[in-house]
Amino acid sequence: MKKKILIALLLVAGSYNTIFAQQPAVMLSDKKGWHKIGETSVDFTKEKDELIVLGADRFASIRFEVTEAAIDLQDLEIYYENGKKQDVSVRTPIMMGNESRVIDLNGGESALKKIVFVYKTYPNRKDTKAHVLVWGLKTNADKGNADPVNTEHADKPNGEIAKPAVIISDKPGWHKIGEMHVDLKKDRDEMKVLGKDQFRQIKFKAEDAAIEFNDIEIYFENDNTPQIIHIGMILKKDEETKSMDLRGTNKPINKIVFMYKTAPNQLEEKAEVEIYGLK
Repeated sequence: MKKKILIALLLVAGSYNTIFAQQPAVMLSDKKGWHKIGETSVDFTKEKDELIVLGADRFASIRFEVTEAAIDLQDLEIYYENGKKQDVSVRTPIMMGNESRVIDLNGGESALKKIVFVYKTYPNRKDTKAHVLVWGLKTNADKGNADPVNTEHADKPNGEIAKPAVIISDKPGWHKIGEMHVDLKKDRDEMKVLGKDQFRQIKFKAEDAAIEFNDIEIYFENDNTPQIIHIGMILKKDEETKSMDLRGTNKPINKIVFMYKTAPNQLEEKAEVEIYGLK
């Protein structure tokens, strides 16, 4: 059973108090139907909030579900990946246990970048904050019955879905994309990369133990032909590979597939590898 990489999501830097503890919403599935994009608690003084959407971010409609307390939902600003913006005036209270109307997105099923909304919890006797769930509808009208993008994670134990590496910053320089543990038997693993996923170079560093590195396959967005990099070396503990140029100029990475294992004949049974990308 393949082991997948679990990368903790990085915090989003921004001027707003964004929902989900400043983490973006990462969508893994492209199945038809309603998907929960995210959720948040709303206080009494909040005026503006935003939700960044990454991954399988194409939706035809959105709606909001409210629990715990009623909210005063005012306006929505919906930003798309193509740079366009949709303004929606809601001006409707949503009572506890109820939902907003279904809000159709411009252009049919479209790739969302972020949703900015204005609302607050209504005053109530118990000073209870409202809990809001954001839902999105996928129709897959332009591609039939699409398979979920996380099909490769179906063998995850207990149905656990591995989270991808989400890159937030676009500052120049080296960025730590993620890290993982490598055992003595592992020969293949992969990591999905989302967000600010454009890099010029990539490199790897061994921690805790030496790693026997073989080949790396770099898959780019909108490109079915991977870039194959042959390393063929033992990477010693605390040692880095050389910086490796990526094909093209800052092409967005879809995923990285690598073949390696902890080198034998050493006291440590597992190594940790860190992945870095240069912007």
